[in-house]
Amino acid sequence: MDILSHLNDHFWTYLLFITVAGAVGGVGNILISGEFQRFRKVINYENQTVYYSLGSIKEPFVGAIGGILTTLLFIETASAQYLLYLALLTGFGSSAFLKRYVDQKTDQIIDQNNSAIQNENIQMYAVKNEADGSKVKGIMSPPPVYLTEEEMERLTKLQAKVGEAVGPKEAKLYQCEINSLLSQGKQRSF
Repeated sequence: MDILSHLNDHFWTYLLFITVAGAVGGVGNILISGEFQRFRKVINYENQTVYYSLGSIKEPFVGAIGGILTTLLFIETASAQYLLYLALLTGFGSSAFLKRYVDQKTDQIIDQNNSAIQNENIQMYAVKNEADGSKVKGIMSPPPVYLTEEEMERLTKLQAKVGEAVGPKEAKLYQCEINSLLSQGKQRSF
């Protein structure tokens, strides 16, 4: 551990060791929580945009940055071993904070989406009445939302995707598609 005793004298070596310790803390949080979420591509079919969700890859980066920022406060006064220990703990804590924050935002969007869908009067849309050939429209207290069979299947798939969303941006993307689908169905009721 000869290199650790001279860590304060060599800034780039310090930066490398502290960055690695913070990143290891972030990886430790992933391992302890047991929730590794892989990198994935999310496609918004409505406006043909692509979004990449980093999943758990961002946690070691946040841990590394947290380790660097925290240990900069103590670089002149603390020993190298203490700085590495502090960077490891800060990396773990920063990663845990990020995970908790993202989960709370995602859960909030999922709850909003579920309550919005439950408040709608969703019905299957039939183009013509079989008896006399007229269009079928009902009058109900909340205005009905008429969805075709394809739209009902799409709604079900989007609800599942909102529930499986890794982050708030991804959940919001699916929520926007659901809102668009519901507004199309509401227009049929007029």
